[in-house]
Amino acid sequence: MLARTIGNRRTVSALCLGAMNLGTSTPPETAIAILDRFVAAGGTFIDTSNNYNQWHGHGGDSEELLGGWMRARGNRDELFIATKCGARTTVPGDPADAHWEGLSAPVVGEAVKGSLSRLGIDRIDLYYAHIDDRSTPLDETVAAFGRLASEGVVDLIGCSNTATWRLDRARQTAAAQGVAQYSVIQQHSSYLWPNPPTLQGVRRHGTPHYQHAGIELFDYLSEHPEMTLVAYQPLLAGSYTRPDRPFERRYAHPTAYVRYEALRQAAHDLGVTPNQVVLAWLLHHNVIPLFGASSLEQLEEALGAVEIRLDDELVDQLDNA
Repeated sequence: MLARTIGNRRTVSALCLGAMNLGTSTPPETAIAILDRFVAAGGTFIDTSNNYNQWHGHGGDSEELLGGWMRARGNRDELFIATKCGARTTVPGDPADAHWEGLSAPVVGEAVKGSLSRLGIDRIDLYYAHIDDRSTPLDETVAAFGRLASEGVVDLIGCSNTATWRLDRARQTAAAQGVAQYSVIQQHSSYLWPNPPTLQGVRRHGTPHYQHAGIELFDYLSEHPEMTLVAYQPLLAGSYTRPDRPFERRYAHPTAYVRYEALRQAAHDLGVTPNQVVLAWLLHHNVIPLFGASSLEQLEEALGAVEIRLDDELVDQLDNA
């Protein structure tokens, strides 16, 4: 599989396997088969969180499954494991955002211990602040993550679902404190652009859950090449290819329709699927796609994307549709 540099110093597979549903809505035996095949194909980058999958399990299910699989396979040193904290519920059985743990220093310190235990490892390769918590002073969160990096508990640190101005402020705060800066950001990103963001899905203190990687973030990243963008839900939960999964309302607008038709035409001309073109397009733009798979068939489709080469003319057509 193709490789990418993340955080300006670690090498990972060009595709990242999202493990959110592994062990819950994706049964353990299927999950293990998916993980084995991903690694056999050269995959190294696997993403989880301390709250996966608290909507269908107890939270931490995904980390526990990954930990058991790594112990059984003895492959920890071959992998790059990312996990997160901040959105785990403090009320078992009730994952409502009002109960999320947040990103205070005590929470970050305890959360990382829980993830290390469930994963059965002594160091996390990439640790994310899962969802921006504006109820906690930013300098407190930044210091807590910086402490984990300085102690060697985690290697790279990053943030997810965070506005670009907050990312920049966090990095400036870290520089002022003399601690490690966020070097990875995980945002929702795909080929289609959504309508301008609304206040749907607002969490406490007015912080939006949903952060799409928009023009402002891409402009910021162009000025900070040491930063890496990891794009979650790039395939829009199957909406590009499955009639039973229509696009969400935010993607049901004229510009998205025009781009979707350009995508379909490109897939037809290349003899591949629209999903594969989306992943190949993101890879072309130096974005690491984070995809989920609930079957080996879905995994094989995603793996095929790394073999697709988009020429400059086609990229220009897709970019400007």
